[in-house]
Amino acid sequence: MTELPKVKVLIVEDQTIDALNASRYVESFGMSVLGIAKTAEKIFSIFDKCLPDIILMDINLGGEETGIEIGEAIVGTYDIPIIFTTSYSDDNTIAGALAISPYGYLVKPYGSASLETAMRVAIERRRIEDDIRESNSRFSMASNVAKLGVLEVDEASNSIFINGVENLYTFPSKMSIDNFYNLFPSEEVPKLKEAVKTKSSYRSLLQVQTDEQNTHWFQVVLSDVILAEGSVQVGAIQDISKVQHIETKLTVADKIISEVQEGILVCDDTGKVIKANDALLIMLERKRDEVLSKDILSIFPSDRKNDVKPDFLMDGKQTELSIVSKDKQRRYLMMSVATLYQDSPKQFHVAILTDITKLKTSEKQLKYLAFTDALTGAGNRNYLNNIVERYTESLAPCAIVFIDIDEFKLINDSHGHEVGDQILKACVSRLRSIIREDDYIIRFGGDEFIIITTSTLDSELESITNRLKGIFSTHFKTTVGDFKVTASIGVAVSSGSMSAGNLLKNADIAMYSAKQVGKNNVVTFDESLSKDIEYRLFIQQGLNHAISSREISAYFQPIVDAQGHVISLEALARWHVPSHGTISPDKFIPIAERTQQIHEIGLHMLEEVCIALKTLKSCGFDNIKINLNMSAVQLQKSSVVEAFTDMLLAHKIDTCDVVLEITESTLQNYRARATLTKLKKMGFKISIDDFGTGFSCISELADDIYDAIKIDRSLLPTFPLDNNSATRRSIIIENVIKLCNSLEMPCTLEGLETHEQVHFAKSIGVSAMQGYHFAKPLNLVGLMEYLQSCQKVSAVTER
Repeated sequence: MTELPKVKVLIVEDQTIDALNASRYVESFGMSVLGIAKTAEKIFSIFDKCLPDIILMDINLGGEETGIEIGEAIVGTYDIPIIFTTSYSDDNTIAGALAISPYGYLVKPYGSASLETAMRVAIERRRIEDDIRESNSRFSMASNVAKLGVLEVDEASNSIFINGVENLYTFPSKMSIDNFYNLFPSEEVPKLKEAVKTKSSYRSLLQVQTDEQNTHWFQVVLSDVILAEGSVQVGAIQDISKVQHIETKLTVADKIISEVQEGILVCDDTGKVIKANDALLIMLERKRDEVLSKDILSIFPSDRKNDVKPDFLMDGKQTELSIVSKDKQRRYLMMSVATLYQDSPKQFHVAILTDITKLKTSEKQLKYLAFTDALTGAGNRNYLNNIVERYTESLAPCAIVFIDIDEFKLINDSHGHEVGDQILKACVSRLRSIIREDDYIIRFGGDEFIIITTSTLDSELESITNRLKGIFSTHFKTTVGDFKVTASIGVAVSSGSMSAGNLLKNADIAMYSAKQVGKNNVVTFDESLSKDIEYRLFIQQGLNHAISSREISAYFQPIVDAQGHVISLEALARWHVPSHGTISPDKFIPIAERTQQIHEIGLHMLEEVCIALKTLKSCGFDNIKINLNMSAVQLQKSSVVEAFTDMLLAHKIDTCDVVLEITESTLQNYRARATLTKLKKMGFKISIDDFGTGFSCISELADDIYDAIKIDRSLLPTFPLDNNSATRRSIIIENVIKLCNSLEMPCTLEGLETHEQVHFAKSIGVSAMQGYHFAKPLNLVGLMEYLQSCQKVSAVTER
């Protein structure tokens, strides 16, 4: 047996690792890699030597041209199947890719199984398309043999167009409609005009006298098929001058039937089968005597669930049929019918049947891929839109439960995406175990899931959310260990004619609110949440203007030693909007971090710190340092080190005069930690802020990257120490202070507001104190007045 040639695959990818992985996958499928290319020039140079059977095309190639643009050129010239492989799945990228009808769309990272499935489906689709093109070609040949032409009535141009076999007709291939009417007998013209006017069916025999001796007869048919937005009516015309007998035509039909591979049968006007070719018998798995002389309805019964009514013996009608093979497999056939001699006493129907089972299977596979998340097997966003719109258009009540895994990015950053993927798959498995059969699970984003349910009563939804919280109560097992995972859950219920978009937005708002109140919570949407979102949007939109117009400014809160001398200042961002008043930092800082505007705010704050340091030195306060808060978001930006360096050089400020305060959660991100190490080497002092909360870890104090810590105010005890909790807090703080003193690491106790708190701090040996007891945050002018007044008091005390 001759061995079939291997499928040749061209890989277009600018990332070497991705290209090598794809190449390894392809060869493991038993296919051959024709080459690896990064540019259009390389691709077409490979085409000059050999054309691939399929192309794996990355959309973002890092050059001037995208994979979509190169794909357009390839499809337009070479018509080679393309599967896009990309890290992007936004609507614009998907729309651009779909414009060139790709054979697949894979979102990176993808696995071997996903790639093999996509490639196998694409190859099968191309094979089926080639078969269909060949079938159409054979059908066109049959039309030519039968001398059938297409008649188009174009009212817009007042013209008749005839397309068919060359030199078929004795009159022009284009004429005006009026000239066309003049060819018909006067008694036929009104019926013809009415058919053209109403775009309805019409049939007539037309006799044309070409010269004194020759007369030609034409069968003219107008159908109710309309093209070009209703202006072009389609029909057919056939020269039947040479047709003298039905037997002659059946001889031609027999020849066509014997040559084509599609199933063909001929019925008389009663529906009895009088001819059938071998291809049809193979399709039906029947012998010839089981088909001939039988009624067509007995061959394609109409009483089965998936079959249409038996009205398919109509000229020009196409019908999709289904049959069950002997091995109990359902097969699908497309039947096209043409009626011969419609004006004769006896008519004949010719049916051409094409087996489209593989095409239907491919369509189902493509539909599955289009609506399924490749990683988890849950539905994707396309499926979400389909389901929600189905509910909202029918006004059927439904609810959306929006689930977002808390701090999932930390797992990916710390242990890699493979571990994160294991947790996502386990989440879907657990979700399936607690929902009803008619509910739907959607993977909405990286770590976001949606449940669509018809349960809309408060008690039903409470039961669902309780079960949801239950599946997160046990640890998730992975190849690197067990993880405790929590989720923030938002619930929204449809009402009236609410659109799918609004329902989804409400669920998203509720989920976001669940995160805002501390995560691992459930929030049901109500209108008050929308107002909160509007306020956050006002903040987000106003931040750009606030930065450029310097509405955000630095205020400075003194940090004093045990003797009350100011030893440093903490720079705090304050935003005052003239038309709305002061906006709290805990409102705008999280939004600035999420929108990446924190970088501009951070540089602005550093500049104000530099100005304040220069002012302090000019007034004789040389030994005062300034603490500047930095978030993990800032420290993850690769350009932050260079930006800080440039700013200090521009203002001629020494790095040792600036203390960078970072929270303990920042230490969990390896990129932020690496940037912090670089800043430390430049001479910045590093202080751990809010020590004792969040991701507290005593082992961090052993790392010499840190120069100081600040104990969070939440650990301060109440006075007097008359209960066990207050006593325990005082003991904790006292021992942390002793530990820091032993390490010779400065330790600041913040949040001091009362005399009792200050006395307690001094009694346990605190080296630095901060709080309203000493001073509130002050602008630069107020700060200078405060420092000067402290200087005067100190001078009087020394006398």
